[in-house]
Parts: sequence; C-alpha cells; structure tokens
Amino acid sequence: MNKPLITMTHVCRSWRNLLLSTPSLWAQIDFSTSMSEQAKGFLGRSGNQLLDIHQFLEDDDHVEPFLSTTLRNIHRVRRLDIVSFLWHLERTLVWFTEPAPKLEHLEITNDPNITDRDMNLHNTIFGGRLPKLTNLSLHYLRTNLRGFDFPSLTRFFFTTGTKISVRDLASFFERCPSLELIHISLSYSPQPPVAPPRKRIRLAALKELRFDQTASTSGLLDHLVLPKCTELMLKGQFTGEILNQYGSPAARIHPSSVDHISAMRGITKATAMPNSCILSGPGGNLRFWCFEGTRGKFDAGFFTSFSPISISEIRELWVGQPVESHSRASQRPWKQTTAGVRGVFEVLTKLEDLTVVNCETEPFFAILGAAVDDGLLLHGLRRLTIYVGCGDLNAPALMQCAKARKEHSRPFMEVIVVFEKEPGAGVIQEVDSIGEFVGKLIYRVGKTPKLTWLGEDCDMW
Repeated sequence: MNKPLITMTHVCRSWRNLLLSTPSLWAQIDFSTSMSEQAKGFLGRSGNQLLDIHQFLEDDDHVEPFLSTTLRNIHRVRRLDIVSFLWHLERTLVWFTEPAPKLEHLEITNDPNITDRDMNLHNTIFGGRLPKLTNLSLHYLRTNLRGFDFPSLTRFFFTTGTKISVRDLASFFERCPSLELIHISLSYSPQPPVAPPRKRIRLAALKELRFDQTASTSGLLDHLVLPKCTELMLKGQFTGEILNQYGSPAARIHPSSVDHISAMRGITKATAMPNSCILSGPGGNLRFWCFEGTRGKFDAGFFTSFSPISISEIRELWVGQPVESHSRASQRPWKQTTAGVRGVFEVLTKLEDLTVVNCETEPFFAILGAAVDDGLLLHGLRRLTIYVGCGDLNAPALMQCAKARKEHSRPFMEVIVVFEKEPGAGVIQEVDSIGEFVGKLIYRVGKTPKLTWLGEDCDMW
C-alpha cells in the first residue's frame, strides 16, 4: 500500500511538493512492508488526519513497530485491519486495552490453514469501548460475542470454525440495534436446528442478511424479526429432508418465520438456475444457493422445497444460465426434461411472463403446446422470451406450440426471440412462420443477459 505513493514522490519536484503537502494521502499506513522509520514519515506528513492502519504479521520483527506506532496513536485510528497467524494474534491483541474513540472499522483475521482452533477474542479489547464502530469483521476467532455491545454497529461479518450458540448470536444482535448487514459463515458440520423461541430478536434496521450452509441450518433465522430486510441470501441444501446422504440437516425455514421477514412475503417473480434460485417481490429478494447433489434438475421440487414460502402468486419466471466467464465454446445449454418442465408449470399456475435463457427449448414448447384435459397448462401465459445464445431454438416445435395455443384460444400475446449472432435465412424463414399464430412476433440480435444480484454474478457466491 505504501509503495505507489512513495514512488510518485520521485516523479518530479512539482509532484513531490503537491503530495507532501496533502496530509490525507499519508493517513494510510501499511505495516506489511514498512518498518518504523517509514511509519514515522507517514505519521509526520499526515498531520491531524484520522489513520487507517493495516498489518499482516508474519514474524516477530513486524510486531514491535506496528504496536508502538498504533498504540501511541490509537486515539486517531479510524480503521484497523490485522491479518496474522494464531500465535502472533494472541500475543498482539492483549496490548489493545485502551479505548479507541475514533475507530469505525475493525477487521481481525486469523489464518484458518495454520491452526485447528480459533483464537479467543476477549471483550476487554479496547477497554470494551468503541463508541463509533460501524464495521466489524471477525474471521476465525473464537468468541461467544455476549460480552460485546456496539450500539453504532451497522455491518457485521463473522466466520468461525468453533461451534457457537445460536442464542449467543441472537443476543449479540439484540445489543446492536443499528445493524443493517449481517454475513455469517460457520465453518463446521451443521447441527440440528433450534426451535423458534417465544421471544424473537427484532432487528429494526437490518436490510441485508447472508447465511452460509451451516448458518442456514442452525435455526438462527427463526430467532429473528426482520421488518425491513429486503435482501436475504441463504446457502445450503434445501431438499426438504431432515438429513441428507452425509448426515447433515437440510436448511429450512420454519412456518412461523415467514411473517417476521418481509422478503418472504408477496413473491411474484422467480429466477431459476442450476443449483440456484432467486425469489423476488415487493418485500425484497431471497437468494437460495444449493449444492450440486441437492438440485441439478428443473422440476416442481425446485420451488416446493422452499416451503413454507408461498410461490402460488409468481407471475414472472426467468429460467436458464447467466453469462459465465468461460468461453462460449465450452458452454452447453441447460438440459431440461418434459416431466420436469410440466411439474414446474403445474406448480406455478399463474405465470404470465416466461423467459428462457441458454436452455434446451424443445421441452418447454412441448409442454406449453400439449393438451391437458381439453385445455393447456398456463392459461394466463402471455409473453414468451427466448435468448438463443448457446442454447438451441427448435423453431418447428415453437410453431406447433404457438399454433396449439391459438387453437385453444390461449395464444401468446407476444413472442420475442433474441439471437446472439445474425441468423441465417432459413432460420429467419422458420421464425417468420410463427407470426400468424401469435399476437406480436419480435426477433432481433442482442447479447445474452448477464444476471446479477447484490452486485455479484448469480452463479457465484
């Protein structure tokens, strides 16, 4: 972190004078590469600016300059990041006993590959007084959190490999009323979930919640009331079974929790991808990430395993694969079965808008055009959008589907076909023949959509 700034002071005299006369540029000190002399130079040029201090402790030689500089200036430290191995962290953090009145961001990271146990973080750190702390990240530290009280905390990231009580976590949240984001990763074998308590913890300010597999199965979600939560991501194995083949409990949501979490109510949209699903509505978004062994198929179980979340009002469905980082040549369309597609449509009975991306299309067309008890599935379906991309477009099957729906007085109001590349004349002719059976036919060349959620690619978390 220090090197680029120092290098720029050697460009010319004008640059050097400008840089040396700007105190805010020298307020970030990285002890990963600097010794005490360099730290003194940065401090001297930083004036009265609040400090951001970063440290990666690799050996004992790094401890003294970091400690002496940081402890003398703890009253003006705004951000403190410490990454180290267990034996250095345990001996270093005991020195931080004085209050840090300006500290807003604290991150302490232990290396999980170096030790088979987590370090115990005592609540006496900084004298237990961090009045302005808003961001707290603790990774692979053993602590029950009951001794901490951070009324100004808004963002909390926590990773541990040591079993921690759900009640301890809930108790910590209760003493942090300003929390807006929680991201928890519990790196140990999932335990049987804890039943919902009589009194739940109300997180009135929380907007975003992320749980990994173990956190999703812990029952922690059922201990919380989240009236303003609009983004909820759950990673796990949503199979609807108590135990999977490895003996780990499946993640689930207790029926009594739905009304306590706004994002679970009023679901009207769904995005289905291999091993992943997003449900959306006016109350917020839920992202489910499932392991390969628990969901590789697109069928009725894709949605019904999320019970008791209601999916009966879903009007829009996006199914397929988002754009991936690897080359198109290695991509394959997501294979479907007619039985699986039928199962989905029998569950999502109120669909009005269907988008298919990078999927084999024939199973969709076959089901949408097949007669069922003198009628058709999805009576209310009005718009069909197909992104061909690396998927296939079975134009004859689409025409038969459109023709059947028109004959049953259930025609598509609009069909949109998007080609990634300019199609040949034969394909254009086949697509044109569909026009007489639909209200409006549109085909064009365009990019396959890159679906993101919370600023991330939807196939990665």
